[in-house]
Amino acid sequence: MPGQQPQRDKDEEKADEEMEHDSVENEESSDEESGSTSASEEEGEDSSEMDDEDCERRRTECLDEMSDLEKQFTDLKEQLYQERLSQVEAKLDEVIAGKATEYLEPLAVLQTNMKIRSEVAGVYKDLCLEVIRNRYECELQGARQHLEVRQ
Repeated sequence: MPGQQPQRDKDEEKADEEMEHDSVENEESSDEESGSTSASEEEGEDSSEMDDEDCERRRTECLDEMSDLEKQFTDLKEQLYQERLSQVEAKLDEVIAGKATEYLEPLAVLQTNMKIRSEVAGVYKDLCLEVIRNRYECELQGARQHLEVRQ
């Protein structure tokens, strides 16, 4: 069972590491206990000063961080504005040059509709003129017949 030997070595190494870690923690806790009696005496006097100093230091750090974040946000907002502005200007240049497909297709549809409406309007105009001529001829014919009947 040669495959089990490396596994045992790994398990033993893990156990050794855990033991070392536990001993380090025990040393730290014993140091804290022995130092806690003398620290508690000093803490009474210095705790408020340390707390105030720590709070002020943390407040200053937080304000600096907030200031940095606000500056980054402003810079990114300006960069985004400039990018969008350049995109709009590029699109406007395409429209002016007549190369923007999203505008050319609707324009072609509009021009086709305009051509059809112009043709319909021309036919309507011709028909209206023909109706006016027919009315005129009817009036003339009616006047002639009335004149003939009277004579």
